[in-house]
Amino acid sequence: MAKIYNLKAGSKVSEDIVAIASRDKVSTGLLTAIGGVSRVTIAYFNQESKKYENHEFREELEVTSLTGNVTLKDGKPFVHVHGTFGRRDLSVIGGHVVSATVSPLLELVVTPTTNKAVRKLDEGLGLNVIYKA
Repeated sequence: MAKIYNLKAGSKVSEDIVAIASRDKVSTGLLTAIGGVSRVTIAYFNQESKKYENHEFREELEVTSLTGNVTLKDGKPFVHVHGTFGRRDLSVIGGHVVSATVSPLLELVVTPTTNKAVRKLDEGLGLNVIYKA
């Protein structure tokens, strides 16, 4: 059953989601959220170099969509999140969310799934890939 959470200003998005998943024993699930952030690092995965290119933004941004999943990696909850963020001029930026600081709040929905999945490094891709547990 899905649960909704309210992350307060100053919360660290990925860390707080991992804490929620650990506390509520969510080993595999879906994530979605809306709200705001004051700082976010977004990454683009360069397939040629097999490395993430990080871009940091320090400004008030509207979280127009945050979506992702929870799986297990090395026996612990692992969060993979992508997001789009709206600026005051209504332009939008987005990508893989490396880190984000909530401001003023973030409304998060966590929906556990019935299957179990783990992440393992796929050296050919250079990414942590989901495998059925």
